[in-house]
Amino acid sequence: MPLGLIFDGYVDEPACFGVPPYISPYVRYSAGVLKLFGYEIAYYTCDQWREDSKPVEEILRRADVIVIAAGLSVPGRYRGGTPLLLSELQKISSLKRRGFLFLGGPITSGYALRGGKEAMAISADNIDFVVTGDPEEVLYQFLTKNDIDLRARRTYEKIRLWSVFGSEVVKLHPWYPWVMAELELSRGCDKGGTPCSFCTEGTSMKIEERPISDVLDEMRALYNFGIRAFRFGRCSNILTYQGTTHDNKRKPNADALRDLYSQARETCPQLMTLHTDNANPRTIVDFPDAAAEAIEIISKYNTEGDVLSFGIENLHPFVRNINNLKVNFDEALFAVKVVNEIGGWRPTPRSLPKLLPGLNFLVGLAGDSNESLELHAEFLARILEEGLMLRRINIRKPMLFENTPLKVLIDKYPSKIKENPYKKWKEWVRSQIDQPLLKRLAPLGCIIKNLRIEEKVGNLSFGRQLATYPLLVGVVDDTLPLGTVIDAAVTDYGRRSLTAVPFPLDVNNCPPGSLTAIPGIGRARASRIISERPFASFEKLKEAIDDEEVAEGLKIFTAL
Repeated sequence: MPLGLIFDGYVDEPACFGVPPYISPYVRYSAGVLKLFGYEIAYYTCDQWREDSKPVEEILRRADVIVIAAGLSVPGRYRGGTPLLLSELQKISSLKRRGFLFLGGPITSGYALRGGKEAMAISADNIDFVVTGDPEEVLYQFLTKNDIDLRARRTYEKIRLWSVFGSEVVKLHPWYPWVMAELELSRGCDKGGTPCSFCTEGTSMKIEERPISDVLDEMRALYNFGIRAFRFGRCSNILTYQGTTHDNKRKPNADALRDLYSQARETCPQLMTLHTDNANPRTIVDFPDAAAEAIEIISKYNTEGDVLSFGIENLHPFVRNINNLKVNFDEALFAVKVVNEIGGWRPTPRSLPKLLPGLNFLVGLAGDSNESLELHAEFLARILEEGLMLRRINIRKPMLFENTPLKVLIDKYPSKIKENPYKKWKEWVRSQIDQPLLKRLAPLGCIIKNLRIEEKVGNLSFGRQLATYPLLVGVVDDTLPLGTVIDAAVTDYGRRSLTAVPFPLDVNNCPPGSLTAIPGIGRARASRIISERPFASFEKLKEAIDDEEVAEGLKIFTAL
């Protein structure tokens, strides 16, 4: 049996994410093609290779086909893994092997590890096929002995089978079964006309959408192989999936979204997470009633803590105009309000809200200036003043790719923002905006469900959910083993993270730090509680605390 190696260097694009615990469609589709042709599949991540290179390099030497998927076009900061570096790609591709090496993903359009940099062209040295189209399609052409077109694009008809065949590869992921499957709904940008200046997704002007039945077939296969977390992330605008066109604008199709979400729930009845990612705030402005219905459907069937990522980018009129961005100040605020009003409800009083906006800002677009920073500060302050909620705020610098309008625009209209004002503004957002919004999002006692412990620092055990932009939670309990999955109740706030204790808190056995993390429980009270436990009832615990208000505050964290 021939051997195929899928090497996951991780991807991050405007409409696709693949850094652990996410697993991208790139690797699953490529695995599906190889399996269709009778290949034995090996799968390794770049982090596994860094930890122990020997098993990976041994398979690389023996493999008949190697597929590397990698690249960032909207780079961020990652806790789940470190994307493949260019120097590492060069090292891997230069290793002795007998098989053919395919390189795919956004890295083939250029390499940069962070925003504000021009993407470097990738050298084809030691790489047999640098695929600027779809790696799974070029791989299919190679295996069927057809003429190979490195720019070839696959169709949704073809990936119907590949996506199902490749779903089993998730079992080889080092985080399995704690894996979130990024699911593709569409490709290209639904915006129409001239794309946003910076966006690589917008360079594919023709929108193509995957049939609902195909999405559900892939979900069923993934579910049967143990996946319980899904995200409709590979889609430029979830609100207009299967939508209709009116005056060159895409209108939401509530019936299609209802079919997609309700049948996803039926197909995967015990799923843990059903989230999404991108939404265009312009759709809410242009079609407020239809968009409201779409948001209502999503927030009915999704799981709590979900995000509609709004590409606000820049609200300054001049910057917005020359970069062909989506909404102005008032329109952006209107879209935030609509999502809050419809999706901001909580399934239980202590849950996270169902669906909230996430804001994306890009600093350093063509024509940008300090006036933009001032306007964005005013916008965020307005959100706070009006009692609105946000799920998160992303701040990035754009990357410059050859095939985007920004590459030309930035020469004509260079950004005037210097590093110092940018850093001051970003610090202001993190210190003055993020924490108040975090307190509003997850009030004291809010229960964060299914939190997996990933790291331990001092008396804190840090964990995250399987979610879109999961909150970082420091659980005050150093006895929790890595990999433990718990519920936790919020006790305090960092700038962009939460402090919590296991929920329900076992007062009779928890470490002292868990008690002192509760508001009102200092060291003295914690010592008294420890000296007098075990407690058979809350009344007995209340007597030991000797302060009714503090005791009632503790009660919401315990099972007594």
